[in-house]
Amino acid sequence: MRRACSCEPLYLRLAGPNRYYSLAETFARFDCGRLVLLDHFDHGLLDVMERVGRIDRRLELVDALCDIRDGDRVGKWFDRVRPDVVIHAAALKHVHLGERHPGECVLTNLAGVRNVLAAAHDARAEIFTLVSSDKAASPVCVMGATKRLAELHLLGFQQERATAMTLKSVRFGNVVGSQGSVLPRFGAQIAAGGPLEVTHPEMERFFMSLEEAVGLILGVTRSDDGSGAYFMEMGDPVSILDLGRQMIARSGRKISIEFTGLRPGEKLKEQLFDAFEAVAEASLPGVFKVAPRSLRAALGTREVDDLERVARTADDAVVLQRVFAHLDARLEREELAVG
Repeated sequence: MRRACSCEPLYLRLAGPNRYYSLAETFARFDCGRLVLLDHFDHGLLDVMERVGRIDRRLELVDALCDIRDGDRVGKWFDRVRPDVVIHAAALKHVHLGERHPGECVLTNLAGVRNVLAAAHDARAEIFTLVSSDKAASPVCVMGATKRLAELHLLGFQQERATAMTLKSVRFGNVVGSQGSVLPRFGAQIAAGGPLEVTHPEMERFFMSLEEAVGLILGVTRSDDGSGAYFMEMGDPVSILDLGRQMIARSGRKISIEFTGLRPGEKLKEQLFDAFEAVAEASLPGVFKVAPRSLRAALGTREVDDLERVARTADDAVVLQRVFAHLDARLEREELAVG
């Protein structure tokens, strides 16, 4: 990738304040030509604009108040700012909430990616990086399934348009301190006197620091490994129960632990790739590239359009069925994830 300081202009979009600040602040320190921040959350957008603006007052900052579900508006913004690099992390990422509102996951996590991807192509962007999730591997929740379909849409889009844009996705575990992370929730429960709510005594998750997350996004974005999906070796997963016990011990308080049970769409353990993918080492140390084994894996724009229509018009049960039907067909899975 061309060094960020040479990009004129540069587009960046991230969901969640901690990732937003870290990445936006990192680009600001690269002395890039222009930094465009696109979000539909007005308060968060103003906040990050102020934070980043204090780093380098010479930096040209653009606030783009826009919803990625509105393809026409997204296209107009991209035509205006003409980005070189697009980092896309706008997503609905709460598993149990997504299970209750599957149509919303489709509209943001899949149709929204389609809109931004098409706008980036039309604006002649050079690199598009999608921030995905470890839940995209062997997905059993609609959030993970829509993330996996978004990854496969990058492949389909590349085949349809023969775009010169490099299309990458990066799978994440849990980012410590980010929105939705278990650590802030545990901290709030301890401060309130408990109980500390743990889903299951055997639940484990991968964790990474904000610095690791930012480094992975930027490293993959600027690497010469080409289009595809990437993940970072994250070591051994962490026991959520042990993590809670450690936080209680550090607090010095007597806090009880309550097991609440798995919620819909949750797994005891996450993984970074699955049996329907081939894995190879990337040029970055500790980073791997995955590619679908099925020749039918690519998800075309017409299929995304169909899922968007279903999400807007059908009942939740139908939305869930259609999402996993598309995914099972793309991966050629014999055992369906949803009955």
